[in-house]
Amino acid sequence: FCQINLSSINYIILYTVFTSCEKEELPIQPHSVGDIISQQIDLNQDYRYQVFYDLSSNTISSTNLKTDWDLGFESSAEGYHIKLNSSTYSSLSFLDNINFNDTLTIDNLSWFWDNPNGSLDSTAFGDFRLLERVYIIDRGFNISGNKRGYKKMIIDSVTANYYLISYANLDNTDSFTFKLDKDPNVNFTSFSFKENEVVNFEPNKLDWDLLFSQYTHLYNDTTTPSYLVTGVLNNNNVTIAIDTTYAFEEINYDYISSFIFDDNQNSIGFNWKEYDLISGEYTVFTNINYIIRDNELRYYKLHFLDFYNDLGVKGYPKFEIQEL
Repeated sequence: FCQINLSSINYIILYTVFTSCEKEELPIQPHSVGDIISQQIDLNQDYRYQVFYDLSSNTISSTNLKTDWDLGFESSAEGYHIKLNSSTYSSLSFLDNINFNDTLTIDNLSWFWDNPNGSLDSTAFGDFRLLERVYIIDRGFNISGNKRGYKKMIIDSVTANYYLISYANLDNTDSFTFKLDKDPNVNFTSFSFKENEVVNFEPNKLDWDLLFSQYTHLYNDTTTPSYLVTGVLNNNNVTIAIDTTYAFEEINYDYISSFIFDDNQNSIGFNWKEYDLISGEYTVFTNINYIIRDNELRYYKLHFLDFYNDLGVKGYPKFEIQEL
């Protein structure tokens, strides 16, 4: 179970997670194992931060407030996908056959979310390139749990080098057209409606492996009721295997071929802890081992130890990690 901290979302949902898996080949030869390292991540007790972490250097690549951005634009030359800010519970609706300058309301709209597995074929925006739609973006909640408001937007064009978008409030106030240049060094170029500009917080795509953050969890598709969770998402090309059979200390490089890896972005996710409604506390499952192949094709094992800091404050996931 997971506790919801937003005042407007006060229910607990049972869930089933389905993942697609595949066997991985071993790309490197065995080598000297690393030391077991302990690390703790500061998300704050209200989960305000997003923390990018690099395995090979055991360092935090960058930290930002989860409310610093609204949309992420795929930054490769051929990229066109747009993602919502899952950490604020943002969602998306759309209307066809209307004029962008029409005054809109949110009455009777259907809402959609990005699939948390990270599949670009499962974004709420989808493939918009041949469509003439006005998109309505629910910007979700701020750190205090208050609504951030709505924007309407159209995508005027997308090229190998930039996106051109137009957006406004639903009543046509604060109307802007913005050219957003792609940054090929990152997976997504992030944009803020509040700042009316690109916000550069995502590290170089080769400089991080794991993102500690809140994100929106779904059932099996982007139309099922969803809720905010606190957990871990992995970078593109990072693959994860999950093991509960062996002790953490027992796992070494020779075990790798027996594990099944997948590349779902939420493979680690939030299931390494559980919230007890009676005690009001989290319990961490230290017996769950995550075997990770990073961007440099090196293997690590990781397990969580705690969700509290030394003062007993939640929002500080602690884990042990070792290179195999």
